[in-house]
Amino acid sequence: MNITFVHSTLPEDQYRVHIRCHNPAAAMQSSGRHTVHLLALEEFIHNSPAAVEVCASAEVIVLHRYLFENTLAAVARWRARGKKVLVDLDLSVEHLEADRPGYAFWRKGILPPLYQNGSRPVYPPPAEQLKWLFKMVDGILVPTPQLARDYFPFGRVQLLADYVNIHEYLIVPHQKRDETVWLGLNMGGQAFSSLKRSGVLEGIEQALQQSSRLNLLLVGVDPAAAYWLNRLPAERLEVFPVLQAEQIPSVLSKADLGLVPACGEFDVRQSPLPVVEYMAMKIPWIASNQPAFQGLAEYGRLVENSVSEWMRAIIRMANEIDTARQRAAGAPYLYALSQDAAENIEKIERAMRGFEEAG
Repeated sequence: MNITFVHSTLPEDQYRVHIRCHNPAAAMQSSGRHTVHLLALEEFIHNSPAAVEVCASAEVIVLHRYLFENTLAAVARWRARGKKVLVDLDLSVEHLEADRPGYAFWRKGILPPLYQNGSRPVYPPPAEQLKWLFKMVDGILVPTPQLARDYFPFGRVQLLADYVNIHEYLIVPHQKRDETVWLGLNMGGQAFSSLKRSGVLEGIEQALQQSSRLNLLLVGVDPAAAYWLNRLPAERLEVFPVLQAEQIPSVLSKADLGLVPACGEFDVRQSPLPVVEYMAMKIPWIASNQPAFQGLAEYGRLVENSVSEWMRAIIRMANEIDTARQRAAGAPYLYALSQDAAENIEKIERAMRGFEEAG
C-alpha cells in the first residue's frame, strides 16, 4: 500500500501528529510492505509540487484532523483522481473546553496564521462544517470506541488505537533521585479547568504539605497554572515548558510516580496512551477512574476525582514506591511493549483497508 499522511505543523498539534502520523508511518515503512510519505498540511492545501508528487503516487491519503473548507478543494481533487481520502479525528470537537488547544479553531473558526486566507473567521466554524464535510471523504479513523460512537452517524468509522514507538522509551533509563519521590504531571494539551475540576491540583498541593519527600515534575505548563504554581514550594518543583514530542520520554522518565487526571466529556473520549507511556518506562501511575483507563486498572491505580482521593492515593503509593516500582517492571511493562506500532502493524493495515472492504 502507498500511503500519504497529511499533518499540521503547528506546535500545539505536534505531539498528536507524532502519535497518529509518525508512529504508524514508521511502522508501515519498516515492514517493507508499504511506501509511506508525510506531507505538511499547508503543502496539501496549496497543491505544491511536493504535494503533487506524494499524493499522485498514493493509494490512500490520511488527513489528520483538519477537514474544513480550506482543505476541501484538495480532498475533492485527489478523490476525483481515484484516491481514497480518510480523515483521522483523534479529538471530540463538540466537547472542547474554551481553554483547551484547538478551541478557537474548531468552535470559533479562528484560523492559525499559517492557514489563513483572509482575516475573517471561518463561518460556520469547522466543528459545524465537519457534519457535512464527512460526506466528502471515504472514512473516519478514531482512536477510541467513545469517539467511534460520536462520529458513526456521519460516516464509516474504523478504530485505529494510539500506538507508541517503544524504542523512544526503551532508550531512556529511569532516573531515580535520592530518597525523594517525584510526581510526574504532563499538562501538555490539557485544559487547566479540567485539571482543576479533577481535584488533582489541590490533591498534589496537600500531598506535598503532608510529605516532605515528595516533589513535583511538570511538563507543558499552561500559563493559567501560574497562580497555582506560586502556591507550591519552588525548591520542590521542576517545570518544563512545551516540549518537542521526542523530548517527552526523557523528561517523563525523571518521575517516580505518574499522575494522569481526566475529567469531563472531552477527556472521556481520549485514549489510554498517557498511562501506556509511563508503563513503557516502568513507572507506576495513578489515573482518574474514567473509561479511557478502566481497561488498564490491573496495571496501576484508579481514583475517583476528588481532592481527598488524589491526595490519599499519592501518599499511599509514595509510601509503597519500591513495591510499586517492582510491580511496574512486570505485567504493566509487558503490556506497554505490546502497544508498539510495529507490533500492531496488521491492525494498522486492517484499519486502512477496512474502508475498501466496507465499500
